[in-house]
Amino acid sequence: MIPPSNFALRFIVEEDPSLVRQLNARYADAAPDGGLEPEERDALFDVLARHYTGRLWPRGGDMRETRRFLADLHRAMTDTRWRVAAMAMA
Repeated sequence: MIPPSNFALRFIVEEDPSLVRQLNARYADAAPDGGLEPEERDALFDVLARHYTGRLWPRGGDMRETRRFLADLHRAMTDTRWRVAAMAMA
């Protein structure tokens, strides 16, 4: 996983400070790629998704719902002029 940009980190800090404290405590000496556990990566995705769409990142459901969510997320991110290079599904 590529670590979030500084722009995205600002939202993460504002939306979920307890997650930030937890990640800082566990990964103070982490490699530049972050090395996040799956649960932590999911939490980061949720923070960004909640900020931009008001919903959590979908983990179940059908492909149609997932595509709709990703389209909504992409549109919301581009509306704020955040460049969306790629959205990886895990």
